[in-house]
Amino acid sequence: MKKVVTFGEILLRLSPPGYQRFSQANQFDVVYGGGESNVAVSLANYNVPVEFVTRLPENDLGACALMEMRKRAVGTNHIIYGGNRLGIYFLETGAVNRGSKVVYDRANSAMSEIEPGMVDWKTVFQEAQWFHWTGITPAISQGAAAACLEAVKIANAMGLTVSTDLNYRAKLWKHVGDHEEIMTELTSYCDIILGNEEDAEKHFEIQPEGLDVTTQGEAVKADAFLSVCEQMQAKFPRAQKIITTLLGSISASHNS
Repeated sequence: MKKVVTFGEILLRLSPPGYQRFSQANQFDVVYGGGESNVAVSLANYNVPVEFVTRLPENDLGACALMEMRKRAVGTNHIIYGGNRLGIYFLETGAVNRGSKVVYDRANSAMSEIEPGMVDWKTVFQEAQWFHWTGITPAISQGAAAACLEAVKIANAMGLTVSTDLNYRAKLWKHVGDHEEIMTELTSYCDIILGNEEDAEKHFEIQPEGLDVTTQGEAVKADAFLSVCEQMQAKFPRAQKIITTLLGSISASHNS
């Protein structure tokens, strides 16, 4: 297989050890990652050639994030540099009836200040056959959304397969702009679309027909969500595959 390219923000994650709450913690565990960089690492684990594209600050934290990718055999040749900081998020891991908590500190990060024209996508895609992005990237900022649109258009023109994981993040969609309109245009360039029923509802106001998840809970069968896939297929006729996931939350530490 030729190279896969993923595009997004890599973050510094700080989390209390084990199941401690923020208020109980005297220290944080450190992890570098993000939706798109995690996909890149997973592909590298299966010996798939992969390149991760992002924007990093030229400081020690940016260098740590870069090393994290390199030591996992992810290509980093097309990462660009600029800005003053790496995005951060704090994770409090939930347990039993207490849900997990996420606090973002990623405003004015290097990636949030990316703009179209900063990445030479034609060079990036020269040896590639697949481009993957997620709904997290356009949620970061208007510049990131525009850069992502630039990427999918060039990927289409160069004949790459384009995939997306819709990944709706309510805490991130803060910038000016109609997020449904932004995501609709971006997703229209995709051959493969992944996401659950909540992603479809929050991004495109698509809901499963004749089904109320809040009342039926874990008794819901997977085929009940076929109507979501059918509506997505009608909205995005380019897509060759629509893939949905079904997660039943029994507690914070027990899912079906």
